[in-house]
Amino acid sequence: MLVYFINHSVAPDNLGGAERSMIKLVEDWYASDPDFEAFFITKAPRGRFIEAIEKRGWNYRAFPYRGWMLHKPHTSRSELTYSAHYDYSSTLEIITQMEQRRPDLVVTNTIVAPWGAFAAKTLGIPHAWFVREYGDLDHGLTFQNGRENTFSDIGLMSEAVFTNSLAMRSHIGQYLDASKVTVVYPEVNAPQVKTDAALHPTIAPFPQADPGLRLTVVGRLNDSKGQRRVVEALGLLKNQGVTASVCLVGSCTEPHYDLQLMLRAKELGVDDHVTLVGEQTNPFPYIAAADVCVTPSSIEAFGRTTLDAMTLGKPVVASSTGGSAELVVHGTTGFLFEADAIDQLAEHLKRYSTDPELIAAHGSAGETRATSLMSDEFSNAAAIERMRVTAAGPAYQLPQMARYWFSLPGHYFSVRRAPQITIGFIVGRLSVRARGILMQPVNAIRRLGFSSPR
Repeated sequence: MLVYFINHSVAPDNLGGAERSMIKLVEDWYASDPDFEAFFITKAPRGRFIEAIEKRGWNYRAFPYRGWMLHKPHTSRSELTYSAHYDYSSTLEIITQMEQRRPDLVVTNTIVAPWGAFAAKTLGIPHAWFVREYGDLDHGLTFQNGRENTFSDIGLMSEAVFTNSLAMRSHIGQYLDASKVTVVYPEVNAPQVKTDAALHPTIAPFPQADPGLRLTVVGRLNDSKGQRRVVEALGLLKNQGVTASVCLVGSCTEPHYDLQLMLRAKELGVDDHVTLVGEQTNPFPYIAAADVCVTPSSIEAFGRTTLDAMTLGKPVVASSTGGSAELVVHGTTGFLFEADAIDQLAEHLKRYSTDPELIAAHGSAGETRATSLMSDEFSNAAAIERMRVTAAGPAYQLPQMARYWFSLPGHYFSVRRAPQITIGFIVGRLSVRARGILMQPVNAIRRLGFSSPR
C-alpha cells in the first residue's frame, strides 16, 4: 500500500508538533504493515523535516509551494500572485508525480497547504486530511478564502478527516460533515523522550542559588503562547512570599517579545528568576529539570508539550481552552486555569510550592494517563485502520477540466522564472528579509537555499 504524505513546513530550526506526530504515525504504520510504503511531498527549501525523513531512509520530493493561509491579513495582490505562481507550478508537478506512481491514499498533514489534496482530487485518489491547528486562533494566520469556506473545502476534498483533539473536532464540525471526523491524539515516543530527557541541558535551566518551585514552559515565544502569564504569576507569588523560577524554552517569533518579557519581569522584581534558553533541539532535559510544567497558551489545538511533560511524570498547569484541557485532569494530573486569570495560575503554583507530595502524586498520575491516551480509541492504530478503509473506498474526483486548469500558468511563466511583480512588492520583500536577518540572523540564513528534489 503506497501512501503519499503532504507536509507544509520546512522546519528550519526544529520539528514542530505536526511533523513529529506524522513521523510517529508513519513509524507505527511501518511497524504494523510489511506492505506499507510512505512517500513524502514536502515544502522546500531543505530543513529539519527533510533531515528527519532522510535519516529514516524514506523517499520524498520537495517543492517550493506556499499555502492558502496568509501570515498577514492585508496581503498585496502582487504578493498573492507571486505565491500563486509557485503553488500552481508545484501542484502540477505533484499531479505528474502521482500519475507516474499512483498512490492508494494521499494524506495532508496541515490546513496550511492544500496542494496535495487538489492533486489527489484531480486524479480521483482517496484523500485524508489531518487538521492539527485552528490557524487563526492559535497561529495568527488569515484564511485567504475565509475560515468557513476553507474548512468546508477540507471536508469536500476528503474522504476522511482527522483532528488532534475533541476541541478541534467541535470547532471544524461547524463547517463540514462531522461524521467524517475522527479524533487521533498525537503519540509520543515515550522511551525516546525519556532517553533524551536524561541528557544534560546545554544551558542551565535554573541557575539561581535558590530557584524555589522550578517551572518550565516550552513553546515559541509570542503572545499567544502565554509566557507573559507565567511572568505575571511569578510576581504575584513573590508578593505572597513564595519563590518560583521559570525556564522558557523556544525561539522568539515576535519582534522584541523576549525583551518585553524580561522588562516586565524586572518591573515585578522577578527578572533574576526568569531564564530564556532559546530554541533547543532537545527540549526534554529542560522539562525533566522542572518540578511543574506550564502550558499557558491562549488556545492549543492539542497541546503536544503538555503530553510531553506528562510522559516525563511532570504535573501540568494548563489553560482551560483547547486541547490541553482534555489531557489534564484537574486536581489529579495537574490543574486548569482560565487563560487570563493570573490569580488562578498563581494559586495552583502556590499549592505545589508547599506540597512536594502533591507534585509527585500528580506527576505519577499524569504519566499513567499519558500512556492510556496513546493506547485507546484515539490511538495511531485506530487512525491507521481508518485510513486503510478510506484507501479501499470510493473517492471524489474534480472535473477533467481541473487537470488543464492547473497547467495554465505554465503557458505564461515557468517554475524557474518568476512572474512580473511590482517594485513595491520587491521593496516589501527585501524589507521583510532584512528585518528577519537583523532579528534572527541564524534562522534567516538557514532559510536561504533550496534543496535539490529527490
